[in-house]
Amino acid sequence: MSERHRFWQRALRLLSLEIPREASSAFLDGEHSLQQEMWLRSLRKEKQQQIDMNTPLGEVSFMIIDMETTGFSPQQGDEILAMAAAKTVNGVVKETYSTLICPEKAIPPHISALTGIQAKDVLHAPRLREELRAFLSFIHGGVLIGYHIGHDLSFLRHFLWMYYRAKWSGRFFDMQPMVEMIRCCSCPTLDEALQYYGIPCEKRHTADGDVEAMAKLWKMLLEELKQRNIETLHDLYAALSMR
Repeated sequence: MSERHRFWQRALRLLSLEIPREASSAFLDGEHSLQQEMWLRSLRKEKQQQIDMNTPLGEVSFMIIDMETTGFSPQQGDEILAMAAAKTVNGVVKETYSTLICPEKAIPPHISALTGIQAKDVLHAPRLREELRAFLSFIHGGVLIGYHIGHDLSFLRHFLWMYYRAKWSGRFFDMQPMVEMIRCCSCPTLDEALQYYGIPCEKRHTADGDVEAMAKLWKMLLEELKQRNIETLHDLYAALSMR
């Protein structure tokens, strides 16, 4: 088979994955393997899968996630410094994932002061382009959950589109409205939620430390949701929609 024939065969496969034409060139060089295509295909397949809304909450794989970033806007050049996740079932942590990320630009001093992440810490860490696929593979098939999870999702979606021209549209929940629904009062920060439930967090503002604390918080919230007869995904969506 000629190289030209292989090129067009590969281009057609990429089109079948719904990768836009302007992004296809990034996948047609020798650095991207058939494994890369298979991963993109699985990502597309996951988007098409529907989770049964009558599934009991205790049977759902909830992926608790957290990211440390250099700011609030990936569109303005802010980057991811660390990512962590924990797979939980019925409030029990089954697997964990965490990594530092080497950013393209220098870490702002105030971010180092907040997170404790210094330039020397990320010197040998992977670039986000290298590690994003591992993170996505870990959370694959689960329902994402976190405190102010919109921040993490904005970065996830931005860089997934930037690097792969792919969209992520999986299910997710924010813990904040759950806490406020149960407490019947405002609870704008994770610190306040942890204090209310008496959960210590020695590594606050680190991705793995925050995920560990949120896993404990989620276990408590899950019990309280069940006590309120909120037992399925449908029940949880309905309860949150009433707020």
